[in-house]
Amino acid sequence: MGFHAFLQKTGPNKDVRSGAFGCVRNHGRKFHEGLDLFPVKSDRAGKAIDTVFSAMPGRIAYLSDAAKNSAYGKYLVLEHQQYNPTLYSLYAHLDSIASGLKTGDQIAVAQPLGKMGNTASFFIPLNRSHLHFEIGVRISNNFDVWYRRQLFKTPNKHGNFNGYNLVGIDPIGFYSAYKNNPSLSVDSYLRSLPEVVKLLIITEKTPYLAKENPEFWAPLMDGRPFNSWVCSFGPFGIPLRFEPVLQDSKKKLTIISYDEKMDNNFCRNLISSKGKELIPSEQLEMYLELLFIE
Repeated sequence: MGFHAFLQKTGPNKDVRSGAFGCVRNHGRKFHEGLDLFPVKSDRAGKAIDTVFSAMPGRIAYLSDAAKNSAYGKYLVLEHQQYNPTLYSLYAHLDSIASGLKTGDQIAVAQPLGKMGNTASFFIPLNRSHLHFEIGVRISNNFDVWYRRQLFKTPNKHGNFNGYNLVGIDPIGFYSAYKNNPSLSVDSYLRSLPEVVKLLIITEKTPYLAKENPEFWAPLMDGRPFNSWVCSFGPFGIPLRFEPVLQDSKKKLTIISYDEKMDNNFCRNLISSKGKELIPSEQLEMYLELLFIE
């Protein structure tokens, strides 16, 4: 039937694309990090009764069984270290998490994770029960440090698995490419994504992603001295590459290249302007802070 046949739109009069990934909410002005998938079966009251299964084998990296502690409601995150780079999949708004599951458990592909639901820190109508599904990378191992510096009014209850710290890729794009080429690897898919922004940042700090999977993110880390990084980002800010370099520059950050057509959206631009000067958007600044925080 096609992927789009299973998207849960945000309301009866909304386009089905409102359940997809990208700038699909609030007339294109609000970003949606994953897919909303509607239930195949519901009871007479309209409550979803679908079981949610794991999309890939992995390890439970995080589990939150408190419905009101997050906009995700009850959710869990699987870590997939078998891929390069390490991927994370997230399953949210669950009515319940499968009995006995705990952080650290190894999960097989298609293993039951819980029941589809409508849990969240905000109200989701029963007849809009759905699974929110994400695939992406985790960009920092010190998220709490960054979070405390922002002076948010609410505490971070989810450690490194707060949604701010997970940068998603479009699951439909990913699985469509895999369907067309079953031998496609995760790294090949990420390498195929268009480069939106390339910039130079002067710092001797090493981004977490380059430490986690150096053979993918920073293949030129061979012990040579460096004082800066050339960083590339794809659509909506997905990191693509980090290259350590020795650079003589007085500017802490320089934009090397920018594809304005690829960054033409209302909700998550990576580059803004200050007069005639191009500067990182607030979103890209946040990603850079998280990547290089210690």
